[in-house]
Amino acid sequence: MNRGSGFEWTVVLAIVALAAFSLSPGLIVLAAGAVAIGVIVTITGRLALVGLETDVRIEPERVLEGERFVAVITIVNRKPIPLPWLDVRLFLPEGLESASAERGVPRTWVNAGFAPGAHERIVLRAPIVAARRGSYAIGPLRLRGGDWLGFSTSEREDPVSRQIVVYPVPIAALDRRVPALRPLAETAVRRGLVPDPLRFRGVRPHRSGDPRKEIHWKASARLRSLQTKLYEPATSLDVIFLVNVASHEQYWLQADPEAVELVIAATAELVRKAASAGRQVGLVTNGLDNVTHERPRSALSRGPRSLGRTLEILARLGPYAANSPAAVFLAERGRLPWGASLIVVTPKIIAGGLVGALIALRRAHHRVLVVSVEAAPIEVAVHLRARGIDVDTLHEAELRHAV
Repeated sequence: MNRGSGFEWTVVLAIVALAAFSLSPGLIVLAAGAVAIGVIVTITGRLALVGLETDVRIEPERVLEGERFVAVITIVNRKPIPLPWLDVRLFLPEGLESASAERGVPRTWVNAGFAPGAHERIVLRAPIVAARRGSYAIGPLRLRGGDWLGFSTSEREDPVSRQIVVYPVPIAALDRRVPALRPLAETAVRRGLVPDPLRFRGVRPHRSGDPRKEIHWKASARLRSLQTKLYEPATSLDVIFLVNVASHEQYWLQADPEAVELVIAATAELVRKAASAGRQVGLVTNGLDNVTHERPRSALSRGPRSLGRTLEILARLGPYAANSPAAVFLAERGRLPWGASLIVVTPKIIAGGLVGALIALRRAHHRVLVVSVEAAPIEVAVHLRARGIDVDTLHEAELRHAV
């Protein structure tokens, strides 16, 4: 805690000495008043920030880029002494901005001033704009207060840190459906094509056409209506996204942040659509996490938790690559389920290593779709299509929506 005092004790001591020497009633009263004021300033200044408890919450903790969220700041004055003034400032990292800041006022913090009373609890709700995708830590919280007469100030910094994840903003990416190379079809139907009797999932009301052997008699007796058993399907809908952030063959020298933002936004939208269709989704990338500085990956799974994990990886992904896309994608080849669909999202199709990796993945019995921000050269696109690899480009309308 830092303290600064503007009270002149030397002047007070001089007045006291002069009053003691002259024994003048006026100087004695003046000296007594100056001492009393000095005592009040010292005590209230030292106790200004004592007994103050702070807390910061984020509502909600996950938002989309461009959306607003609220930082809830709670200040509790536990002591029986009121404060004449208190200044609270919550610092924001780069990428987050105060939504209520006026023109000409910095947006890198949230500021508020008030006078808390004795044993008072104050709750502040500060709107904040998530300007860019990413994972951020909000804080610290700085408190500034003073004595009752305004001679001194005290400053304290509470090391609060609250995490907020900003997901990439969805773009109007078209739904690029890619069937998997499975022995059996994986089209969604009302009843699973090949249900697995060992993976019981639950029951549902019996419908006309359901086989009688699938009736769950105990559940039917308990619910007093016929119930049919539900099973998990023996086949699965697997989609693995291979996200490339390298825009140039010499990935360690050059990067294109704008193209990477388009890649991440398109991948986020395609992941959402695949998850809403009930597919199992996984993600592999050659990019680096902005927080851990490691190469992240998301295992193949389905459900809200899996979707949140995948979107969080995309939110924290930086524009710099850890390795070439060919090296990363081929190294993951042994972990990929046989016949799973692979959607490669890339700033552009780099001739050479990436093209060879795509062909190798296609030969490993995967259905491969390439979604590129920049249109591939005609000879490269023809070469890939001749080997059964679909090549697609983000349309102009999608790019305009992203901007």
